[in-house]
Amino acid sequence: MSETAVTRYCNGMSNENVQAVREVIDAFNRRDFDAAMAPLRDDVTWERFLSRAEATSPAVRGKAELLAVWKSQVEAVDIRVEPEEFISVGNKVVAPMRMVAHGSGSEIDLVSVVTWVSTFDDGGLCTKVEAYESRDEALRATGIRTSA
Repeated sequence: MSETAVTRYCNGMSNENVQAVREVIDAFNRRDFDAAMAPLRDDVTWERFLSRAEATSPAVRGKAELLAVWKSQVEAVDIRVEPEEFISVGNKVVAPMRMVAHGSGSEIDLVSVVTWVSTFDDGGLCTKVEAYESRDEALRATGIRTSA
């Protein structure tokens, strides 16, 4: 994980939720999918980002389907998630990041920018992850006014 990722808190501090998002990202980057799934609820909904074009549904539902998608993605390309910051907003964590993919047999890195908004239940498990094309769009979706 990027050592430069910053944590900001708005509308109530939720260090536990921010830590859970950090753990998911760290574990994903290590390919420790069991650890990455630990803070997620069994019925988690995760909006597709990289696989939107070839998908039949806009979201992955449940840990089993999410695990299959992640395994498929890392078999196709070497992908790393590099968060820029973590913004805690109530029971949500807004995390703008870069997804860096390095194709097998290629020397070219492909970079996609996405902002994930993770929603947590009262028990501290992630119930939903939404994908936004920009940080400002994600913040507006959580009720935070931006300059745009």
